[in-house]
Amino acid sequence: MYFRNEDIEKLLDSLRIEEVVGEFVDLKKSGSSYKGLCPFHADTNPSFSVKPEKKICKCFVCGSGGNAINFYSKIKNIPYMEAVKELAQKYRVNIKEYNAKNTDIDNEKFYQIMEDSHNFFMDKMFAQESRTALNYLSNRGLDTDLIKEHRLGYAPAKWSELYDFLKEKNYSDEDLLTLGLIKQNEEGRIYDTFRNRIIFPIYSISNRIIAFGGRSLEKDDTIPKYINSPDTPIFKKGKNIYGIERAINIRNKNYSILMEGYMDVLSANIFDFDTSIAPLGTALTVEQAQLIKRYSSNILLCFDMDKAGKSATERASFILKSQGFNIRVLQFDDAKDPDEYLKKNGREAFLEVVQKSLEIFDFLYELYSSEYDLTNIIAKQNFIERFKEFFAYLTTDLEKEMYLKNLSEKIDISIDILRKTLVEENKKKFIVKDYIDEIEEKETEKKEFKKANNLELSIVEMLLKKPEYYEFFKDEKFESDIANKTLKFFEEKIKENFNFESNNLMREFENYIRNDNESHSEYINSNIARIILNYVIDTEVKIEEKNFLKLFKDYFRVKVKLRDKTNDDFQKIVYFSKFKDKIEKSRSVEEFIEIYNSFKYLF
Repeated sequence: MYFRNEDIEKLLDSLRIEEVVGEFVDLKKSGSSYKGLCPFHADTNPSFSVKPEKKICKCFVCGSGGNAINFYSKIKNIPYMEAVKELAQKYRVNIKEYNAKNTDIDNEKFYQIMEDSHNFFMDKMFAQESRTALNYLSNRGLDTDLIKEHRLGYAPAKWSELYDFLKEKNYSDEDLLTLGLIKQNEEGRIYDTFRNRIIFPIYSISNRIIAFGGRSLEKDDTIPKYINSPDTPIFKKGKNIYGIERAINIRNKNYSILMEGYMDVLSANIFDFDTSIAPLGTALTVEQAQLIKRYSSNILLCFDMDKAGKSATERASFILKSQGFNIRVLQFDDAKDPDEYLKKNGREAFLEVVQKSLEIFDFLYELYSSEYDLTNIIAKQNFIERFKEFFAYLTTDLEKEMYLKNLSEKIDISIDILRKTLVEENKKKFIVKDYIDEIEEKETEKKEFKKANNLELSIVEMLLKKPEYYEFFKDEKFESDIANKTLKFFEEKIKENFNFESNNLMREFENYIRNDNESHSEYINSNIARIILNYVIDTEVKIEEKNFLKLFKDYFRVKVKLRDKTNDDFQKIVYFSKFKDKIEKSRSVEEFIEIYNSFKYLF
């Protein structure tokens, strides 16, 4: 038994956490929150807090808490997925249950190992040996309550303390190696991956422990300051975001704050900026941007103020613009990063920085103009060239025109010249060329197959923009998996009476393809990115019907090539010749379909 992430999100959105917790804890209103005695330890003073607006609960003594599912799982002492099932039934939330396959059973085991490891790290945080860790966090402004609230932990300096603890629970070496919790040297010796480090838990969107980040407390500069869990069956560094378990706040407030590191995010949350998130030690990826976009298209970039931080802001802005984000950039005086600024100046000063934030184009203009002497003709030309990559990632003509006008006014150069330089001559690297231009007539049979797939991908894009054309293609058999899965997607959504005019069509499609257990080939993953990107780019552009008609005719020509290999009698060949002429002369998609259906029997 298992449930998909989007269904778990749906359940969490539907549940009133104060109602779930209130069944087991006597809660009393306290401002916008509720308080009661913690059910997980011998509590004498109300230390268990429930915050309905954030959909979380927390004990400030023992650290227990999380979302409604976490709470219910722990209080009932049942597996997480069993808690999902019971809560969905109890509160009548309609989500679909899937039969557990081996991979899902393994994943549940991995989640349990990570939870046990996290509990081990949290227990060690307040042991005698963790003095250095507590002193470090205290110097960074985190007291005992905040450490417990954010469930930070400590990995002991001993070589195999975590390993010994997990072996007592009968976990296998193979599973612990898979999760990156231990390592094995050439002599076969096993040792803990995280040693003498502060542990930052990394959660999934459904608030389950999937990985750890560790900050070293060693004074040895040769030891990496930060390390993260490696990619595992339940964690992909380039697809997860630190702090994403608070996505409900991003959705409710309709913006996120993207920061660089763990401490930046923790500091922001301490000061009640609870939409703060961070990449996991790497540059922002397209997959991470797509994850954030599920909750809001508005984002504040809040990176360090050094050269590296400004460069990271520039790179992140390109990725975010390719996904259609509205971006503003925060800049700080007299502080190297947001963490330091908040500690020095507090919440109100940070709010002033937000109010003075720069729209991304203005930030890039200031950044680039500081690097060039604009009174010099050659330097000015190079300065303009710097904007090429930015314009390459813009997704709408409206944005391009607005930014071109802005730049034209700032540097006193004709908007037409700038358009030619930055847009017309600046083809997007990530846009796939037209499938007909990609392939020459004399290519091999292997390349012919690629041509068919490119055509089918373009048909998939068309169907997502014009779902009514599904009726024509529903009985067709495509070469590529992704095209056939698209037809299956439409078939299932029609059965569900899905509203195809809904803004959620693309999200539903992406989830359907990515969650299909058979859809994890490199081909599927690379081309789903193309489809999504092109869909986003075209949302603001009115696509002319002649482009759709061209697709229908090109698909027809591919079918004709395949049919020409058959041996027909003379009369059938004559009929087919007339049929082809009529198809080629059709002037609309409707006319094409009418003619095609009249002669469909010839295929």
